[in-house]
Amino acid sequence: MRVAFYSPMAEPDARVASGVQRMGKLLQSALTAAGAKIVQPTLPRTYEGRGDGARQIALRADSKQAAAALLQHVRKGTEARPDLWFSYHVYYKSPDWIGPAVSRVLSIPYLIAEGSHAPKRAGGLWALGHEGATAALGAADRLLAMTVFDRFCLDQLAPGRVRDLKPFIDVAPFIAPRSSWERVRFVTVGTMKDERKRASYALLADALRRLDVPYSLTVAGDGPYRAEIEAMFAGLDVRFAGMVPAEQIPAFLAAGDIFAWPGLGEAYGLVFLEAQAAGLGVVACDDRGVPDAVGAGSALLSAPGDVAAYAANLRRVAIDGQLRQRLGEAARGFVAQERSVEAAARTLRAVIAEVFG
Repeated sequence: MRVAFYSPMAEPDARVASGVQRMGKLLQSALTAAGAKIVQPTLPRTYEGRGDGARQIALRADSKQAAAALLQHVRKGTEARPDLWFSYHVYYKSPDWIGPAVSRVLSIPYLIAEGSHAPKRAGGLWALGHEGATAALGAADRLLAMTVFDRFCLDQLAPGRVRDLKPFIDVAPFIAPRSSWERVRFVTVGTMKDERKRASYALLADALRRLDVPYSLTVAGDGPYRAEIEAMFAGLDVRFAGMVPAEQIPAFLAAGDIFAWPGLGEAYGLVFLEAQAAGLGVVACDDRGVPDAVGAGSALLSAPGDVAAYAANLRRVAIDGQLRQRLGEAARGFVAQERSVEAAARTLRAVIAEVFG
């Protein structure tokens, strides 16, 4: 089966820090494992992050032109006809103007993974992007929701057409860590690029200041907020490793005992899955998509913004080696059994079989 894969927001790339680009590549791997042959036509990206109406109009025009050109190539035989169209990460800042048009003309199924619907964006700075995303979500034969948070609005927009596809990773690169029982080694991975990430670092620093037990923390991440974030941890047993390349993340995680990252506002966070695949239990906040990225028995979650509760969970894992071991074993099993590329491929095969009846 030939599947046309389109990510209107960003080019799929497994080598970068961006979760969007990495998940795009993971979806391609899962589709391939499900028996698909991926084709990726050269198409314009539609991401517009400033609320610039004129730019959104121009991106729509470019997309419609690209759709018409693609259809012409298919008719001429210079571009192979896809059997299914698969779009990834469709929302008001990166609408899909191409997938609905091409799939309608070719009479092929149209799937969207990680689409999100935000009714509050109607009439605002991204009104046109919202219109395009809503139309695409409404046209799709199936919507694959990665979190409960996203599914809530999708079910209202497309009742009966939403299926769960929980976040997943390639488990193979991750190795089981060695446990350090006397002095717990916390590790975290998080960019330092915006206020949302800054808030997670601030909560983590405040919580560590409340600990009265030995620990160390190693941080992988970089960005424009780095100096401010490093200052938050002044006087604490924390080492900043800078930006760690994607291929070195498995070894970085394997050097730790617990993954400590609040995850405030995270869509879900692939790094939670990577840490669990490495056999690390997670200490995080019960916020937005985080619960969809951790397994039962593999994480200690506290209310968003509750520093005392977060610190208490850090202390629990710091003083209890058996708890760390239980969390780590549950974490590794959860990702291997439920959140691997192979598990995602099973879900995708079932959904594709549905749309072909």
